[in-house]
Amino acid sequence: MITTDRWTGLFFILLSLYVCFESWRLGVGSFFRPGAGFFPFYSSLFLGLLSLILGFLSFRGKVEAAESWTDMGNTVMVSLAVLGFALLLTWLGFVITTFIFMLFLLRAVEHRAWLFSAGTALFISVAFYVVFGLWLKAQFPAGILGR
Repeated sequence: MITTDRWTGLFFILLSLYVCFESWRLGVGSFFRPGAGFFPFYSSLFLGLLSLILGFLSFRGKVEAAESWTDMGNTVMVSLAVLGFALLLTWLGFVITTFIFMLFLLRAVEHRAWLFSAGTALFISVAFYVVFGLWLKAQFPAGILGR
């Protein structure tokens, strides 16, 4: 595991350096007047910092062992849930599809109680709608609620 983390850290450090270089060529701009490379530059800086931390911890031997991927059932369920989300999004709309998606993940994958799952799914759906739909004015598929 530690050897894998070293190679992963090195790969993402190199990727981060490449993205930083290319986004610098695009023009970073300033905080109040960002250029085309502003977001990729600072995102890759953050990725590089995290990669350095991963590399440093892997050389010190402080990286915890990861969970094994022996149970492929959860992986298949999450993949099918994402596919279902994409297929139902325009028909049902964002709020309803997000609620169903989160409810499924919390019940089927995380095995949480019904009340906790439904409450959390409702909170996440409404919070996403308020932040992205009302506050940031992003356009979501309305689905059956918009008809």
